Amino acid sequence: DEKLEKLRYLLSDENLQQAPEFKQRMEVLRTLHYIDEDGAVQLKGRVACEINTGDELLSTELILRGVLSPLCPAEAVALLSALVFQEKSELEPELPLELVQAQEACTSLALEIGWLQKDAGMLLPPEDHVFQCLNYGLVEVVYAWAKGEPFAAICERTDVMEGAIVRTVVRLDETCREFASAGRILGDDALVEKMEAASQAIKRDVVFAASLYVQ
Repeated sequence: DEKLEKLRYLLSDENLQQAPEFKQRMEVLRTLHYIDEDGAVQLKGRVACEINTGDELLSTELILRGVLSPLCPAEAVALLSALVFQEKSELEPELPLELVQAQEACTSLALEIGWLQKDAGMLLPPEDHVFQCLNYGLVEVVYAWAKGEPFAAICERTDVMEGAIVRTVVRLDETCREFASAGRILGDDALVEKMEAASQAIKRDVVFAASLYVQ
């Protein structure tokens, strides 16, 4: 399997001995049970291999710790936008309680991983790891879009440029497919269905039309 080979290479002596902090990274993967004591890839490692559009460890923990479970497809895809959005927004989002609670859980997980990395000897401060992994600046916009709001209306909700919204939503569709693939590996039919529904909810109108924004 190509993805397993990718992870094996990333964990191989050939690659890791050339990388900074490779021993610390291996320790984090062992602590979180992505690999065993001999470096063999475990189920969590296989799930992480499916994720390419956001932070692999955080994404995997979100799935396996059930953060997405209580969310409807629109809420789930809105939360996942924090993994892929890369622009800046100065506005505070207005969100339903379920999404606020999911954001708090997501931030807590990112901070937990940051502290594990710190404890393993990595230099990045845990709080910086959170900011590196998560950006909630488009959560309200994506939620409204997934609920069927017109593009012109969602643009009025944010100070983010239209092109950045389009690029984020297009990338987010790929994230949905990756999470659905992870669900298949886990045998989690509910996650697969939720991610497929989320993908359908955002894949419409101007966002997926041929556009200069995504050329």
